[in-house]
Amino acid sequence: MDKTELTNRIKAKNIIALFIIVILSFASCIEIHARFKLNSDGSGRGKIEYVVAKGIYSAPDDAQLAINEDKIAETVAKKDGVRVIRSGSNYENENMVRVWVDFEFDDISKLSDAFLHYRLENIGDKKKELRIRYILKGELHKREMLKSMFKELVSDIEIELPGKIIATNGKILSSNRVRWEIPAMEVVGRDVSEDLVVQFEIDGKKSIIQRIKEKFKK
Repeated sequence: MDKTELTNRIKAKNIIALFIIVILSFASCIEIHARFKLNSDGSGRGKIEYVVAKGIYSAPDDAQLAINEDKIAETVAKKDGVRVIRSGSNYENENMVRVWVDFEFDDISKLSDAFLHYRLENIGDKKKELRIRYILKGELHKREMLKSMFKELVSDIEIELPGKIIATNGKILSSNRVRWEIPAMEVVGRDVSEDLVVQFEIDGKKSIIQRIKEKFKK
């Protein structure tokens, strides 16, 4: 076998491997779970978890399809005013991996990206509104095919607020905790632009972290 033929065979194997990874990515059963503890000034702490197929978790970096703890920590750390605390992963079962990153943020609006846009506003009388715009671009003609792949997947966003909830279009879990669930089969293949909204009343109590921050600012 000459050098040219060997090179061509290696390229062919790489193309096949990349093709398999791409196929796995469409059937990778990705769920995203976001948890935030918000302070009244917009700072707070967050945790984002991805549940992905093992093939996506272990995909080579040059394929640019991998979702692992290093990749998500790097992505989160690039945002302004965000500090990664730790990241990690564990196997859900023989096929799926849960990958997560814990972080602190100075301003929740700086967490915005192409899919989620966060905005915290004062609405008067010690009341605030957190609005999360969920944006997704889809290909409608693929909807029926993709629905069967994603029918059991539900992503969600959960927020612990610094005050009592007075109105929301999410599911109230307690006086200051709310969750929005996003079933994949309802949005896959569609163009989606939906506002997740919660209004809350500041209770006037400052967290220990806030008191420490204020002390050091003096």
